[in-house]
Amino acid sequence: MNNHVTLTSRLNKASLPVMNTQQLVYVLVEAAPSATVQAVQMPLNLALVLDKSGSMQGEKIQNLRSAAKLVVDRLGPQDIISIVAFSDRKYLIAESQPVTDKQALKQKIDRIRDGGGTAISGGMGQGLAELEKALSADRISRMLLLTDGQTFGDEKQCKQLGKKAGDKGIVVNALGLGDDWNEDLLDEVAEASGGVADFIDSPAKIVGFFQSAVQAMQDTVVQNAQLILRLANGITPRQVWQVLPMISNLGYRPLSDR
Repeated sequence: MNNHVTLTSRLNKASLPVMNTQQLVYVLVEAAPSATVQAVQMPLNLALVLDKSGSMQGEKIQNLRSAAKLVVDRLGPQDIISIVAFSDRKYLIAESQPVTDKQALKQKIDRIRDGGGTAISGGMGQGLAELEKALSADRISRMLLLTDGQTFGDEKQCKQLGKKAGDKGIVVNALGLGDDWNEDLLDEVAEASGGVADFIDSPAKIVGFFQSAVQAMQDTVVQNAQLILRLANGITPRQVWQVLPMISNLGYRPLSDR
């Protein structure tokens, strides 16, 4: 990765006094890709997993369809997409395929109708199966999950699927719509895969959230990066946090005394 990523660091103090007791110091490490790397856009392997249960009626399902079609418009023939809808059953709207016939994909999206209960694991399982068809180190593999309700009787399976996705290098980004979704569950599912969960307070904002999510995927330039720090004698790490795009505790793994 020489000359591909630039690292800069800043301390929270301009200087440290000499003391016989421990001191707590914060270090901000910033990683920025070079212009050459930024110019390269990695192709996506994306699964949309969309709640079509009865509670999604009206403005919710309309905006969901609009958001899914916007995603199709943002992708190109180098990208792979699959679309899964779920209620208490799973529906394969579009199997894993290159984004070459956008009109056909949009017509399939327009046929998504609300109805039924909510079982998220069915949709996640089908979405994961579609993503596995195009897994490659040269692609960014992501699942974008949206739901507006509680899942019934399958929370354990959802968590297991989140971990399975993470083990395969597939990141699940989960979006909860309205006030009735299970925040703790989506947080656990997303975190298990290395993703994030977010809250959409209004159906009108679904399109904007989908647009931002796809932009973040397309902006990815490095996957599975590792940062190895060789610390001065007497320096002990306490915690390691990611600041952007969302704050999360990364943890760390000691390789030796330093």
